[in-house]
Amino acid sequence: MKRILSVWLMTVVVWSGYGQLTFYGSPEPQDSLNSPSSENYLSLDWQNQRLFFTRVKHAENVAAAQDEGDVWLSSFTTEWSEEEPLAFNTRDFSAPAGLMPGQDLFLYHQVRYDKGLYYGSVRAVPNDLKGESFELEIPYLVNRSPLQTGNLSADGRFLMLSMENQQGYGVDDLFVCELQSDGTWSGPKNLGRVINTAFQEISPFLAADNKTLIFASNGHGGEGSFDLFQSTRLDDTWQQWSEPVNLGTTVNSEGAETSLVFGPDDEWAYFVSTQNSNGYGDIKRIRIKAELEKVASQEQVQLAITSEEEAALVFKITDKKTAQSLQGQAVIVGAQHQLFDADANGLVEVQAGEGPLVVEFKSPGYFSKTIHVNSEMWDMTAPVEVQLEPLETGATITLDHVLFYRGTANFVEGSEEQLDLVVEMLTDNPDVTIFLKGHTDNVGNATLNVHLSQERVYAVQEYLIRNGISKDRIDGKGYGGAQPIASNADEATRKLNRRVEFEVRRDD
Repeated sequence: MKRILSVWLMTVVVWSGYGQLTFYGSPEPQDSLNSPSSENYLSLDWQNQRLFFTRVKHAENVAAAQDEGDVWLSSFTTEWSEEEPLAFNTRDFSAPAGLMPGQDLFLYHQVRYDKGLYYGSVRAVPNDLKGESFELEIPYLVNRSPLQTGNLSADGRFLMLSMENQQGYGVDDLFVCELQSDGTWSGPKNLGRVINTAFQEISPFLAADNKTLIFASNGHGGEGSFDLFQSTRLDDTWQQWSEPVNLGTTVNSEGAETSLVFGPDDEWAYFVSTQNSNGYGDIKRIRIKAELEKVASQEQVQLAITSEEEAALVFKITDKKTAQSLQGQAVIVGAQHQLFDADANGLVEVQAGEGPLVVEFKSPGYFSKTIHVNSEMWDMTAPVEVQLEPLETGATITLDHVLFYRGTANFVEGSEEQLDLVVEMLTDNPDVTIFLKGHTDNVGNATLNVHLSQERVYAVQEYLIRNGISKDRIDGKGYGGAQPIASNADEATRKLNRRVEFEVRRDD
């Protein structure tokens, strides 16, 4: 397969040099911006002194108390104006992304729910916020989360994203899309495991140097459920970052702090905190000093390289618990069905054929995993890491891609892919038995939740039995909302509790 690799080097104005974010004084609640509802996910139009934010379940939202988020606006002259919901809102979740410089466009995120599936997109509307909106064409943007957040960089070149998909390290991961020289957007590129954890990373904000990243996480430790962190991009791969640094107790509290934003020359940063607000998000501000120097790059020329070599992807298979390299295999699923062996360092090179690519990764004594190859992987200089979970007795493995239509025990299309891996694992390991566990969140009637979780356990059992696994090797129970692994206070963490998992057991 011939691949044309084009490298574009152009004259741009960029911000360089690492700026250490310094806080002065204490956070100040912005009472004129806050309401009894929850305010979240800020975006600051620093040129026009406008603040966009998401307001949840407000009476003036399109779906009122059932609405998971509409975008609202307030403008600043001598003080913040009265907030107003924007005309492009729908019944779907929306969050601001930012103003596209020089194009008079405002970008925002939208997540649509339909028949048990979430569909994330980025949309644009004229800067006056009154015209018709349209969806941006971003290849391989597949979001399985009910939320999608992230800010546009100050120069409009980079769109930061928080979303969930099969290429993630955990639940919500951080990604970047880059505006190409022809005006199109690249597909989302994962920021890698230094930034992303097995938990949630949300509300990414890229400072004007295009290197300093501020984000919220509940996976890096901290003071509360979500803390704010800072990291610096070390090269142009978007994979190498400095170790995230907690922004400290000046802003982080026992509550949840998210969505910190500021302009290049601003004296104030704005962020969201649930501290002292009964778990609801409130907008606060704090005085900052951000030293960022503006420089111009040298003019370069377009460089085009043509390669006649067959395209290849390099993966590294590792143990999810220990991060140690594993020997194993990569198998291209489908008609091509090619097999590639990993070396002693866990590295395996997969020669790509035509069409969509799905690769299964296997190692003896581990639960297999499939990867759907996306556009960002072709651009990675480092191997793509694939973490496999060990089949240790007593280990619990979550089937995070086995999904059900809301309120039913009916599988969402595509769930069979991971269920087939369970069938394969039980076939290859005849001494293993499993105990299935069904869980829900705590919303609704507790008795009905237990019943629903049990029905979903039965659905998984029946699938495995239909595919040749003895019923004697499969037990299970539905627990309803009795065993949460995350807070049920809001949807961002509540969804983690809706899961099916299995415990590895062995015959005595």
